[in-house]
Amino acid sequence: MIRKFAASRFGRFLYKEDASVAVEYAILLPLFITMVIGGLEIGRIYMVNTTLEGAITNSTRIAMTGALPAGYANRNDYIEAIVLEALSGVGVTENVVVTMKTYDSFTNIGEEEPYVDVNNNQDYDVGECFTDINDNGDWDADMGAIGVGGEENIMVMMIDVELPFMTGIMNTILNGSDSISLSAATAIRNEPFGGVAWTPSDNVICT
Repeated sequence: MIRKFAASRFGRFLYKEDASVAVEYAILLPLFITMVIGGLEIGRIYMVNTTLEGAITNSTRIAMTGALPAGYANRNDYIEAIVLEALSGVGVTENVVVTMKTYDSFTNIGEEEPYVDVNNNQDYDVGECFTDINDNGDWDADMGAIGVGGEENIMVMMIDVELPFMTGIMNTILNGSDSISLSAATAIRNEPFGGVAWTPSDNVICT
């Protein structure tokens, strides 16, 4: 009788232990999976960002030499091809924007085209005269001309990548965002490799 009672009590104890483990497992498993997938996502982001930094360093190093291998129409295409090839090596083949701008000095990077502020509101208004530095016919808040420029010009390269997440878990964690924006930028002075240097336009437009 005592043996049967002990077996019954021990059986109930084991049942409670199994139930407790099952409940803990059910609670912790989603958290564990989230942590694992989150770790993989962060590792991938780090890998792509490292590749992005390497791509911009390598491409601008080549850009400043003026190199243009056969098969490329211009240096812009060649430099962009270097960046895209590097990123494709880590599975990034879309949502990549490569921007190259030329300036005549480091101090002019990101500066607006000069204009005559007729109404003194410290903003450019349509009709006010401006110097079309980049010669595109429009007033620009950034006077840089599109392209890698010529010898001894300043070239700024920017690479933007919209990297989609691998799973929907990060989408939930980040309140609906299904991607992360990565970017890298650098400024270099082209070497005196010969050829024609880009020069700012002094054309004044008043329309």
